[in-house]
Amino acid sequence: MLNRTQYPSDVIALVVLWRLRYKLALRDLPEMFAVRGIVFSYEAVREWEAKLTPALAEALRRRLRGQVGRSWYVASAPRRQSRA
Repeated sequence: MLNRTQYPSDVIALVVLWRLRYKLALRDLPEMFAVRGIVFSYEAVREWEAKLTPALAEALRRRLRGQVGRSWYVASAPRRQSRA
């Protein structure tokens, strides 16, 4: 998917995950990583997000599919006292 990039795939995945999880602006991420010595443009973030978001969403769906709906816990409703 990201075959011809000059950045390691784990860095790209981290950028995309931070963007989606923390709702950071496109221009915030390049500034955050520039401090750490990794320089890229906000356009690169937009392209990476467009490529990786569908794959990440599918992976999350597959992971959660087996966990949702296995058991139900129903709390009983409080009883009202009858007025006599």
